[in-house]
Amino acid sequence: MSFDDFLSLYGHHVMIAGVTIALALSLNLINGCAGLFSLGHQGFWMAGAYTAALLTQPSSDPNVPDPGLGMLLLSIPAGAMVAALFGLIVGVPCLRLRGDYLAIATLGFGEILCTYVKNSTELHSSAGYSVPGIIRTMTNEIFETREGSKRAETLILIALAWGVALLTLIVLRNLMRSAHGRAIVAIREDETAAEILGVNLTRYKVLVFVVGAAFAGMAGAVYAHCFKFVSPDQFDLTKGITLVAIVVLGGMGSFTGTIVAAIVVYALPVLLANAPESWQIPIFYDQSQGGDGIVRRTPKELWQVLFSLLLIIVILLRPQGLMGRREFSIFKLWAWLRSKPAPPPAPGDSPA
Repeated sequence: MSFDDFLSLYGHHVMIAGVTIALALSLNLINGCAGLFSLGHQGFWMAGAYTAALLTQPSSDPNVPDPGLGMLLLSIPAGAMVAALFGLIVGVPCLRLRGDYLAIATLGFGEILCTYVKNSTELHSSAGYSVPGIIRTMTNEIFETREGSKRAETLILIALAWGVALLTLIVLRNLMRSAHGRAIVAIREDETAAEILGVNLTRYKVLVFVVGAAFAGMAGAVYAHCFKFVSPDQFDLTKGITLVAIVVLGGMGSFTGTIVAAIVVYALPVLLANAPESWQIPIFYDQSQGGDGIVRRTPKELWQVLFSLLLIIVILLRPQGLMGRREFSIFKLWAWLRSKPAPPPAPGDSPA
């Protein structure tokens, strides 16, 4: 398979995988690092995506030029700001809620926002918005061939999606390594003890919701430009539960585990759905089927069942998640690989 064939078949999946990592990292700040249980993260994702879609819509006035690359770049921080505002709106009323009550409140926020968009004629209801392909228009002007333009557009969008994921990782890791991060961890471990030690619970809970929502909105804006279409069905409760499953599987509070789990959870269904038809999995025995009586199905037909079984097995065998609360550092690995073992002592040397 050539590189162009790979981009054609899997380029879109690589983009969405980067967006998924950014979303999961931002949710891990709320659920894993702060110990708050949010089920409405898809609402912040939706806010960022719709903000980007609205800002890049062409004007009905023929004298006004269509939005260009500048507006596309502006729509990403704008999506983060709008989502952060929603995070503030959700975070302040939910300060005194914990556990299941907080989960229900955030779930209600996500469902209310989704229902509002579905019934809003200004936002095209359930029909959704088509997002202009600004990058495709730009690459069409640069490249003479359609293949070259499409390849350049795919690479730019991949770089944009993974750039947002990298930015999210860097900012959140630096936040958690600071004094603010230690205060957030103290809230997760014991709110009463943290308050006695002088941690401002109101300030840090609101901070966690606002920062997590901002990065989710940023990822949503990039998602809108990658997918080129947004509708309420793309941000339903199932997507929010999937993000929570990624955080739990990776390890509550582990950014490294979240990245690994996000890649696995997104890539596994894609790989199972594209498995060869020759792969036959025995399901049950039925004598009326003839032959050996064993009914077989392909992974493409059973990928949802196989994926659910894998999630159950991981939860049973490793309830703390893949990484627990540990982090993996590429710099520590590089230092370990370059370290040289101490030379053995000479035969005549006596131990000190």
